[in-house]
Amino acid sequence: MTAVFRPVMLLLLLLSCWQMTTAKEGKSKGKGKKGKQVVCPSQLSPEDLAQVPANSTSNILNRLMVSYDPRIRPNFQGIPVESRVNIFINSFGSIQETTMDYRVNIFLRQRWNDPRLRLPTDFKSEALTVDPNMFQCLWKPDLFFANEKNANFHDVTQDNILLFIFRNGDVLISMRLSVTLSCPLDLTLFPMDTQLCKMQLESFGYTTSDLVFMWQSDPVQMDEIALPQFDIKQEDIKYGNCTKYYQGTGYYTCVEVIFTLRRQVGFYMMGVYAPTLLIVVLSWLSFWINPDASAARVPLGILSVLSLSSESMSLASELPKVSYVKAIDIWLIACLLFGFSSLVEYAVVQVILNSPKLIEEEKAKMATKEKALKEKEGKKPSNKTNNTVNGTGGTPIHVNTLQVVETRCKKVCTSKSDLRSNDFSIVGSLPRDFELSNFDCYGKPVEVTGALKSQNKASKKSPPPKPVIPAAAKRIDLYARALFPFSFLFFNVVYWSVYL
Repeated sequence: MTAVFRPVMLLLLLLSCWQMTTAKEGKSKGKGKKGKQVVCPSQLSPEDLAQVPANSTSNILNRLMVSYDPRIRPNFQGIPVESRVNIFINSFGSIQETTMDYRVNIFLRQRWNDPRLRLPTDFKSEALTVDPNMFQCLWKPDLFFANEKNANFHDVTQDNILLFIFRNGDVLISMRLSVTLSCPLDLTLFPMDTQLCKMQLESFGYTTSDLVFMWQSDPVQMDEIALPQFDIKQEDIKYGNCTKYYQGTGYYTCVEVIFTLRRQVGFYMMGVYAPTLLIVVLSWLSFWINPDASAARVPLGILSVLSLSSESMSLASELPKVSYVKAIDIWLIACLLFGFSSLVEYAVVQVILNSPKLIEEEKAKMATKEKALKEKEGKKPSNKTNNTVNGTGGTPIHVNTLQVVETRCKKVCTSKSDLRSNDFSIVGSLPRDFELSNFDCYGKPVEVTGALKSQNKASKKSPPPKPVIPAAAKRIDLYARALFPFSFLFFNVVYWSVYL
């Protein structure tokens, strides 16, 4: 028997040890979260209350709180409690377009009247400053932020709560909060947009028959706030009432403040509009490049299109994926179309360059022009009949030209064994700047043998033939140089007149 019960007893012992360990951990965690336990005066025994000096402030507070029940609102079954709300903004975070929210750090102040907390006549001061720990011993409005996503109190170095009790029973509570609030954005005019962001303060459990929120005079206070992308001004803040009705429970009090945030477009001017505009202008440079230089024009067009596409993708990753078209989308699409159109324009030019029909037509035009030019030159007198002064056969025309080098010619042209007798041995003694011609130093024609002519022709290489470019291709580039800039200028006039 003992052998059977021994494993069972061991298992029960281990289970009890595990329960004790988890219970201790739970207590330690609870103490870490709650901190110091607050004991309200209503929870003190008569012996503890008797130990407090009669004329002390603690005794006055004990007398107020000894019969106080925080579970019951002031004026129970009577008129609703009026809670006057006031906000001081410490800091205002910029709007996050991707999550459509913003974060603020505020002092939330509430003031209401509780007749049970009227100070006695023997208390000389007009107000009593109470320790923040007493905040848990009082009834307070169940205010919450209706459009809140995340919020937290501040407790460095102590709980950031201020509590005043005035002589007439008014209670003032001020607490420091950091709140992340949702703000639905309309990005149709982005980045020239103006956003309206709300902060709604609503009662959760008390209907309008028990609690009513009201704005104090000067409801929202703030110092000058500088935001990276928005302008916010005190005079642009609006206030309103947003009391809501929920079917089955009734009406619940609500007040709201509306912040008007105007976006500064300078960042997007320098980061988006100016670079994309320059890329579009860069794509137009291909219209001035020779049509047959495809190695220069094609990379220029492709580079422009890829740059505009990458700019559009990087901007889209920073914005929410909305189903409507934004102002900046229209700009980027237009720039992309202009860059793509310049690439298409060169494709059309290239088709014309490779069209055999147009090439043959252009060759025919060139041949006609050359023929007309030769006929025009053929009508002029030839050099053989008019190589003398006034055509009289006297002194040759080019004699005056040879007078400059006459002194040098005398040294080499002194006998019949010169260029006229086909003796070219004296060529080496001629000056370097002396140009050989069909005439000798005395102006008489020199007959050049066929061997020399063939030698000169062989020494000169014929230049490669120039590619035939149809006039239609040049005409398209010419039209594009004017059409593209004027079209883009017209688009800019319409775009900025609509969105600015």
